[in-house]
Amino acid sequence: LICFMDWSYIAGFFDGEGSLTISGKTHRITIPQTNELVLNSIQNFVGRGSVFPVKKRKIHWKDSWIYCITKQEDVLYFLSNIESFLIVKKELVAQRMPIIKKMVQEYGRKKKLSIKLREDAVKLRQQGLTYRQIGRKLSIDWGYARRVIVGKKL
Repeated sequence: LICFMDWSYIAGFFDGEGSLTISGKTHRITIPQTNELVLNSIQNFVGRGSVFPVKKRKIHWKDSWIYCITKQEDVLYFLSNIESFLIVKKELVAQRMPIIKKMVQEYGRKKKLSIKLREDAVKLRQQGLTYRQIGRKLSIDWGYARRVIVGKKL
């Protein structure tokens, strides 16, 4: 059995079964379902998110899975593609889209700054400066300068 997928189908599925949850500043898309094939087909079509099995809380319940998107850029991509087809969740999505867009733009700006900081720190290290000297030059803690250069997750 192969499921036909397009954005309008996914929007209808999300409208009926899915949810957009907000936790602090982050947004999450979830779609629970007892048909794993449908969720895998959605995930393959969208190209983002993951499908996970859900632990049964009662022995007589059917097996179920959940499709989940947590990366904010992917949440924005998903909602942007289904927004025009939504009915039930149209108002909620319209309300949250500007917030998600702003968050994704801010994340992109911060990522560019951290890449620039790393490039500058690596150049200074190649010039023979110590981590303390690099920290002073870039106005950051010397331990942070070391982590940036060594490449540990920031």
